[in-house]
Formats: sequence, C-alpha cells, structure tokens
Amino acid sequence: MLLGQQTSRSGLLTSTLWIGLIATLALSSCAEREVGAAKLTNYVERLSNAADIDIGMINGGETISQRVDLPSDLDTASLAATGSLSLIDFLSLSGCELQANIAKRNTSMGRTASASQRLILDLEFLRLAPACVTIMEEKEENSVADTLRENIELRRANLPKRIFAATLAGPEWRKFWEQPMSLGSYPESASGDSAQALWELSERVQRFLDHSWSAADEDLEPLLSSIRANSGGQLLAAAALQSRYLEYANDVLRSASEEGIYCRNEAITDAGTITKTVVAKYFATDVQRWSAQVSQRHYEIQSALIALESHLTSTLPPRYVDWVIERNALLHRLYAATREHVAAIKKTVNAC
Repeated sequence: MLLGQQTSRSGLLTSTLWIGLIATLALSSCAEREVGAAKLTNYVERLSNAADIDIGMINGGETISQRVDLPSDLDTASLAATGSLSLIDFLSLSGCELQANIAKRNTSMGRTASASQRLILDLEFLRLAPACVTIMEEKEENSVADTLRENIELRRANLPKRIFAATLAGPEWRKFWEQPMSLGSYPESASGDSAQALWELSERVQRFLDHSWSAADEDLEPLLSSIRANSGGQLLAAAALQSRYLEYANDVLRSASEEGIYCRNEAITDAGTITKTVVAKYFATDVQRWSAQVSQRHYEIQSALIALESHLTSTLPPRYVDWVIERNALLHRLYAATREHVAAIKKTVNAC
C-alpha cells in the first residue's frame, strides 16, 4: 500500500472520530435527539468520507459555538429624580385615587420593586395624577398641585428609560435571548407564541410612549412572563450551528477540489459522483428542510422585534446597540451560510 493512501485513510479515520465526537457532545447534553446537529453532522461526515478529507486538519478541530449574549451591565440607573410629597401633602390627597399609588411606592415592596413594577407604578401615576391635580386646585391646595405637576413632567421625561429598563434590559428579555446548551427537536418543538407576545409588547410600548394606554395595559408582568421562553436564544444557537457546520462542508469541498479529487481530465471522478449524491440527498433535503424551518422562526419574530426596538431607539445605550449589530449579523448567517454553501458546490463538484 502506498504511503499516500495510508495517510489518506488515516485522515479519514481522524475525520470520522472528530466529527463523531462533536455529535456525541451535542447529543449527550440531553436525552432528546439533537435534530439539527444530527442532520448537519451526518452531511459533513458523508462529504468528508466521499472525498477522504480530514476535516480536523482543515480547520484545526475548532468546535466553539458563536455566542451572542445580551450585555449584563446595561445602564438603566440614569433616571432623573422625581419630586417628593411630604406627609402633609400625602394626607391632602384624600379623595384622589393617586393616594393609593403613592402609598404603594412607600412600602418596603415598593422601594425594592423590580424595573417592571416601577414602570407599572409610574404608568398608573401618570394616568391618575392629572385628575388629582384638578382636585387639588379645586381645594386650593396649590403647592400640592404644583408638586404633582412637577412629578408628572419628570415621570413623562423618564418614561422611555423606564420602559427600556423594564423590557429590553429586563430579566425576561435576557431569558428570551439566552442560548441553550441543547436545541433538541428545534424548530419543530417551538411554538409561535413568542411572536404574538412580541407584537403585543411592541404595541403596548407604543401606547405608553404615545400616552394613550389604558389601565388594562398596565397589567404588564404576565405579558413579560410570556416571552421568557428562550425562543430568540434557540434561533441564535441554530444560526451558529448551521454556519459552523456549513463552513466545515465548504472547507471539504474546496480542499477536495484543489486536490483534484472531484474532477480529472475534465471528467467527474467516482468521488465526485458520490459527493453529488450526498449533496442531493443530505443537503438539498435534510439540511435545507431543517434550515427553512429555522428561517421561518426568524421570519415570525423579525417584524415584531424590529418594531419593538425601533420604539425605543433614542433610549438604547451603546452597549445594547452593539449587541443588536452582533445579534443581527449572526441571524443573517441563517441565509448567507446556505447561499455560500450552494456557491461552493457550484464552484467545486458541479464544475466538472
């Protein structure tokens, strides 16, 4: 046996063991079968086997997934102080619904309220305060009325930042974009509930900013809880997974083409014929069908996501904007990775 053949077969063994290790790691994290990883692993493994190409030697065996994590240190503390009411002023609010709102703020729970709870209190204050101002003026409690007006203006000015702190900087939004360790049967196992929740949240935020909300809109926490499922994180993880494996596949195609494995004397080789079959059977069907389902999940949330973040554009801190750019670049790979792979196929095995 020739030394070159021995080396080639050794490379094939290394490739098989290496790509198998990736699949094992992906599958072992959870009892549920990793559908996307299994399809991509199978495809890349078959490509490498057909060409007898050692994937590990091509890319150095790197298997690290791209992560795009929402920054943890978003600045939500730069809110202007609001005016305060003395005990006498507070007692003067008798007959105003607003009195109960201010009482809630001064409890221990009110002082340690979450960002979403503080937003709810501010929304309620802004809805109830104008009527209370009128009552105070009728009672000739002009100093109290002036303090209330000051509070109204300051809370209106702070409202966009309060909304950002409660929504896009909140724990529910962070959970939504958290990339899971395992994708399982995603995207088949995913529901469309997240898209509906995002649309509802976007519409409420718009009403808050337009000062046209109702008391029912202030019941915000159930809506925020409904977006806690990490649908966005699953989408990011799927995009990173597909991009990584299709880059491996592109490396196999380019290396095999450069070595003349697919074409000799302007004729397709046996390896080239087998590779075409692999592409038709395992990429054009298995991988692309899975990829189309993932892209559909992106399509479902894309418009609502753009609308929600657009409402708060002027409030977004630089670190959040940087994260959006990085996130959107990865989501773009959902489409770019498949286009690049199709182009690689045309330039290599289909060029004979």
